[in-house]
Amino acid sequence: MNPPLLQARGLQKTFRLRSGPLARSVDHVAVDAIDLDLAPRERIGIVGESGSGKSTLGRLLLGLTPPSAGEVRFDGVAHADRRPGDWKAFRRQTSLVQQNPLSALNPQMTIGQQVAEAVWVHRLADRHGARDQAAAMLEKVGLSAELMDRFPHQMSGGQRQRVVIARALVLSPRLVVFDEAVSALDVSVQAQVVAILRSLWQQLDLAYVFITHDLRIVRHLVDRIAVLYLGRVVETGDIRSVYARPRHPYTRALLSSVPSLDPRVRNVAPPVQGDLDPGKAARGCAFRSRCPLAIERCASETPRLRRIDQGHVACHRAEDVRPLPMATAEVA
Repeated sequence: MNPPLLQARGLQKTFRLRSGPLARSVDHVAVDAIDLDLAPRERIGIVGESGSGKSTLGRLLLGLTPPSAGEVRFDGVAHADRRPGDWKAFRRQTSLVQQNPLSALNPQMTIGQQVAEAVWVHRLADRHGARDQAAAMLEKVGLSAELMDRFPHQMSGGQRQRVVIARALVLSPRLVVFDEAVSALDVSVQAQVVAILRSLWQQLDLAYVFITHDLRIVRHLVDRIAVLYLGRVVETGDIRSVYARPRHPYTRALLSSVPSLDPRVRNVAPPVQGDLDPGKAARGCAFRSRCPLAIERCASETPRLRRIDQGHVACHRAEDVRPLPMATAEVA
């Protein structure tokens, strides 16, 4: 078996927060003891509600945020052991696609300049060669090279997102983190971008982490899925297995919340009641205050990831989670 391209072990990130100048500082654990392996050319989806730690995890994997504990290894080298020269080589092999393309792009630079910049900065070509590579990459994401002299404000939201993707892929990275890369787009444009990503993955030697709260989208883009709740992985497994038979109540609720066009399926009440409660994460199951299956054990004992069927789940009552209705599972 080939060694993983990316490894995370015991990854944790704690932020010190203060609500006012006279308030006491409190620690907020955004990512809590996460283990993750990603093989070359593998695709994994990280899903969960806003505030579950998805974006923080993505930044930790790319070394953009230092961990409070644990380590990340890329190609066998730990981020903590990298020297300044190693970081430059690492940046050539990895990239990040952010959620808001308008804020990710420089309003004072043309599209061509922004896509070509990384090629020129890493001295992979002169300015003319970098521009040619930028034009070719824009064509791959479905944009005409004639748009290279436009500025971001002269393009639609879908076009800007494709520019951000082209910029992330122009160096032919081995790993890309897509952080809510299509959530700001309308449904028709989302479908176009999803088709482009699937095509590019087949063409390029690329592994990626796709971060999203939208379970409609992620099933078309990844091989595996990891469900986060308040910084912890509560379920992980093959995408088909998890969608067909979720074993954690939170995963089941997320899948039940996906809108359905089937008239037989009606979500009368929200599948997940209440809000995220970080106070429940210190001890026991963090999801217990919103879980219909919670028992006394859930308040006193933190569930650990254990293997069930083809995946792993952190739930004391995983065997009691009911399967989704067939129509809901098909829509999801």
